[in-house]
Amino acid sequence: MDEIQPDRWKHFGIMVRDEDQIAEVREKITKKYGLKTEPPFRCDFRDPWGNRIQVVDLHDESVVWLEPYQEVQKVGAKLPD
Repeated sequence: MDEIQPDRWKHFGIMVRDEDQIAEVREKITKKYGLKTEPPFRCDFRDPWGNRIQVVDLHDESVVWLEPYQEVQKVGAKLPD
């Protein structure tokens, strides 16, 4: 059987409220768990099994699908014109 290799592009994401929470996650994964972030992304990392995880906040441009939700409206995230 061939050895399983991590995929370079497939990933899953976690959305947090703001840059402060991204910084908190980044600090925990690097200092507490000893994982490395994957530049040039703000907070992408690989878990111990090689899965890429991306952490973004509600102001990321990819929130188009979230616009109807109240939490998004509270922080003022808007669709680009």
